[in-house]
Amino acid sequence: MKAIRPWTPYMVLVLILAIGGGYGWYRMSDTAKGWRYEESLKSFCEGLIPYEESAGYTGSDGSRLSADYRAAGSEGDFDSCTVAGFDLTIARVPDSTLKSFDGNDAFDRLDEVPGDSPPIPLGGGWRGYTDLVNTAVVLSCDNKAGAVFVTADDDDVADLDDTYDASDSERARGIAELVAATAVNAAEEWDCDAKAGGRIPRLPAPAERTSPYAPKGTCAGIRLHDQEYVHWIQDAPASGTAPLERCVLGETKAEAVHLFEFEAAFGPFAQRLRSDDPDVGTYRRGAGGAKGSYWASARCPGDGPRALFRVDPTQYVHIDGSVDEFARDALATFAERRAEQHGCTDLTLPPASP
Repeated sequence: MKAIRPWTPYMVLVLILAIGGGYGWYRMSDTAKGWRYEESLKSFCEGLIPYEESAGYTGSDGSRLSADYRAAGSEGDFDSCTVAGFDLTIARVPDSTLKSFDGNDAFDRLDEVPGDSPPIPLGGGWRGYTDLVNTAVVLSCDNKAGAVFVTADDDDVADLDDTYDASDSERARGIAELVAATAVNAAEEWDCDAKAGGRIPRLPAPAERTSPYAPKGTCAGIRLHDQEYVHWIQDAPASGTAPLERCVLGETKAEAVHLFEFEAAFGPFAQRLRSDDPDVGTYRRGAGGAKGSYWASARCPGDGPRALFRVDPTQYVHIDGSVDEFARDALATFAERRAEQHGCTDLTLPPASP
């Protein structure tokens, strides 16, 4: 009969303790947590979400990666997923000069939630913006017709009735870094040769409502003439890189209301307006409009689709001949300045009334 060595139980005990310790290390250590999170990212949202930029929001917790959905078709691909409460859309789209984009859900996800500020350019060499709710980056492909864009919707935003402080700016910058890094990963995955930017600088505070007689940003150049009912403007720094820009004219009576909203849309944001939705299908023409609502278009470098510039009055505006003329003239000024700063040519404006 073989004798049991007296040290055998101790070896078993040591082995059990080693296994238990190893499992505890795997479950509790930051290094092991990072490994597990990295593994989770590989199978989430096509593996396009960057580790470093996302971990700060998820705490390297894979359970905070959710709602992973992918759609593909002849008119482009897109992924929709949620990272720590941010709803991301990652899309690859061809130029509208080649496709009609009927029913492309990716475009429906652009700027789908009203922002708390006119779009603020990201800087850092990126073609992107944030309005404190939506953040977007567009990468145009140099080797093919089309672009990659990534957007993020953030419900936990600064309340503009309070002071916009350094923490708000850093949060917005961090989300922009996540969006930009995701766009770079998507471009590499989808064989889109695109120029990326660098580190995104601290973002400026959103513009407050100011005097309409001293515009300095996207509203600059718009002359009010005798439109005394316009009490304030709200805009953002003008740039040649933001794919979406806005200027708002408003009045203050019982409460502040918007009167006229000017918008410049480039690349995929212009494509979105040219969908086959009957309400916006007219934007396929170069320019036009009536009754205070007008649009213009231009050819811009790096984009297949023409940029769109538009003005729309709200329900608070009574449209008569003077107001209609003001809206058309103001759009012309807005479009000329935005087109020039973006390097666009062949600007087509709505014709003057007879």
